Amino acid sequence: MNRKENLDNERVHSGFDVDQLINDILNHLGIIIVAEAGHGKSYTAFTIVKEAMKRPDLKVIVFSPSTVWRRRFGSIDCVKVGTEDFNPIIENTSATLEPVPIFRDTIFINLDKHWKYKRSEWLESLLQSKRNILFEIKYRNGRRIKAFESVVLQYVYEMQERRLDAIGDYKQHYLMVFEELQNAFGTYSMNSDDSLELLTVFTQSRSDANIHFIGIGQRLNDISTKIVERLRPFIGLTLGERSLAKIRAMIPKELEQRIQELPSRHYIYLDGKQNPEVTVPEFKRDGHVTYLKPLVETSTKHVYQYQTVGPTRKTGKLKRFLKLLFGIPELHGSPIPTREQEDQEEDDLDFDQECLDSDMK
Repeated sequence: MNRKENLDNERVHSGFDVDQLINDILNHLGIIIVAEAGHGKSYTAFTIVKEAMKRPDLKVIVFSPSTVWRRRFGSIDCVKVGTEDFNPIIENTSATLEPVPIFRDTIFINLDKHWKYKRSEWLESLLQSKRNILFEIKYRNGRRIKAFESVVLQYVYEMQERRLDAIGDYKQHYLMVFEELQNAFGTYSMNSDDSLELLTVFTQSRSDANIHFIGIGQRLNDISTKIVERLRPFIGLTLGERSLAKIRAMIPKELEQRIQELPSRHYIYLDGKQNPEVTVPEFKRDGHVTYLKPLVETSTKHVYQYQTVGPTRKTGKLKRFLKLLFGIPELHGSPIPTREQEDQEEDDLDFDQECLDSDMK
């Protein structure tokens, strides 16, 4: 058998689709999407998540430090974390310096303990509601991002574990999507003692809590080997020498060259069987995000409900003329658009312009 025949046998025909990929994810812990910048990693995750959300027994939680999910994904409930409306991870002023016993005059500053979770009943009730949720994390500190993602993961894990114990045939699954996976599961951050519990939750998620993962990153080297070895690589175009060196240990020799030539939206899925080359369909956005945030505290009790802020409606020519003439945002006492609404409208205009530019090309 020659080299070309070997290569053909390592791939699967076009019958391997996104639905089959989701089935495979649900039978294992999950996948990790890795490729060069611009290859379409986030859009690939969009496609998988959109299909996953169609399943009644599968709920999706997305963690994204980037605005790309809010601006480009479409219809999903969105919570902005780290804003004046919702800021559950606060500075831990009681964090102390820890001496290192084996080194004289040496202290250890545990940066993970610098941030702590300020309990939010609203967040916990939101997680119990079994919604598909996008958490857009506005924190700029990677350890603070990790603290929030850890809180949500552990809460869902314990919730699912209790339900599985109570209901033997409980079939509800969760799919956790981590944009920039290295924030929570980075090479160095997973070596601290504070990550031991997080790692245990991660490794036992499938068997004890019906939780599965999609991790997204540009470099395998940035992500802890403890995590990479437990997720199935979904590999796109890879050029960096260090990343190639790590991937070469996982792939058949016949696929090494192909990984350096893969077109956009083409991936090699290392499933340990046929290692199919998968072409992900082009993603088409449908709908808009719905913003959720806690309501203001009342005089009698805390109100933990959802406040929905949808996209701004397009006004007619007459209304726009009167708005310019009289300097009012709407007629007949309609509310002034919120900051989120204005941001959404700008995003919609940007997206429409990009589509128009693409069509013209």
